[in-house]
Amino acid sequence: MNVSRKAGFGTHILLFVLLSVLLVSFQKQAYGYLQKELNNIRIYKKVRKGVVNITSISITYDFFYRPVPVSGVGSGVVISKKGYIVTNFHVVGNARKLEVTLADESKWPAKIVGIARKNDLAVIQVSAPAEKLTPLKFGDSKKLKVGQEVLALGNPFGLEQTLTTGTISFIGRNIRDSKGRIFRDLIQTDAAINPGNSGGPLLNTDGEVIGINSAIISPTGSNIGIGFAIPAHKVKALLPGLLGGWSKWLSYLFAFLLLWFLFRMIFRNQKRFY
Repeated sequence: MNVSRKAGFGTHILLFVLLSVLLVSFQKQAYGYLQKELNNIRIYKKVRKGVVNITSISITYDFFYRPVPVSGVGSGVVISKKGYIVTNFHVVGNARKLEVTLADESKWPAKIVGIARKNDLAVIQVSAPAEKLTPLKFGDSKKLKVGQEVLALGNPFGLEQTLTTGTISFIGRNIRDSKGRIFRDLIQTDAAINPGNSGGPLLNTDGEVIGINSAIISPTGSNIGIGFAIPAHKVKALLPGLLGGWSKWLSYLFAFLLLWFLFRMIFRNQKRFY
């Protein structure tokens, strides 16, 4: 009796495995793609128009102090029909000239609106028509879990509209860069992130932006499976100040303090003569 039951149980397991294999094969044949693949394709089509390629031109000087233009590439996320794009500070911070390439390959000059150097964030603006811009939606990065599937979209090495996939490896990572600056509360992922991905989105499986890709740890300068993104909740908290142009208001404050100091020195000198 026990032998019969065991044999029946084993038969049921075998039938279950065979049915599972057949179901997967049927799904693959019927649709051409697995459900996971279909979702990745859907997300790519949904968000690709909201990711831009940023080309920056900065100036360095050679041995004879002659100016030498240097070109760099990065990515950005469209956040408004008014042309606002969020990216990394290190992508645009030292640029003399900025050019944004949209998903339709049209190119537009851009200007810096606001920067948050310590958080490696910046907002730039292009004058492209609203119909050419597709703002992306931010998700809730406070609910992320280690092991959750994510997607990264950007322009690694200038290869525009490149999609990679991976998982969240750690949440709340603190890292120190080559200049000794500490960046806190980052999302660590094994989704391939390379130079040029900086400023692009890290996405959840609903196509929502849960982070802005920012850095990698690599002895070679290219991906080895350790990438980092600034969480979306931190980006959203900084956006009002970035859009308001902190740098502009700080420059006004500096000018006011400088004038106040000069007037004070003048009045002091006048008192000495009297």
